[in-house]
Amino acid sequence: PLKIKNLAMKFGEKELFKNVTCEIQRGEKVALVASNGVGKSTLMNILAGKLTPVEGEFAWGYNTKMSYFEQDQLLALDQNKTILEEVSAHCFKASEQDVRRLLGSFLFSGDDVNKKIRVLSGGEQNRVAMVKVFLQKGNFLLLDEPTNHLDLFIKHVLLQALTQYTGTLLFVSHDQDFLSKLATRIIELTPDGLRDYKGNYD
Repeated sequence: PLKIKNLAMKFGEKELFKNVTCEIQRGEKVALVASNGVGKSTLMNILAGKLTPVEGEFAWGYNTKMSYFEQDQLLALDQNKTILEEVSAHCFKASEQDVRRLLGSFLFSGDDVNKKIRVLSGGEQNRVAMVKVFLQKGNFLLLDEPTNHLDLFIKHVLLQALTQYTGTLLFVSHDQDFLSKLATRIIELTPDGLRDYKGNYD
């Protein structure tokens, strides 16, 4: 579903990374790890089509449908919409019943769905964004720090959902427990390319 060849990125004179090359196979759950400042979120934004690399290329496979969870939900969500309006606007193929059912599993039930996005906490906004990702029914999920601001219960709900997910997953997380229980492969981003580790974080 994804081939990456010789990607390089810099901002002005600051080079973040170069020689980033890998293939991700169908069904893999791949964790992207790196020291802070190397460019994990930048690489995710390149793959999501939000940034253009200075060198290299990548290609999505035939019939691959990508869904993207951004690290900064203040930019990704419309702060003036209600929870139900925001999710429904981006998942127009899902019925309202399906939307409400999934919102309920992420602890938004009853009149909660009529709250404005702008009054939600960081963790609540992340939960709304994750519902959007699941309802888009992508077969490749690109997740940048999905556990940020989540309490232990919701983190467990998310882990269970992603463990059962049958598509392909590329995700960034600093949560070692989450990494250990979810990833089947680790790729480490360095300034000079990728290091590839088969297996989980442990």
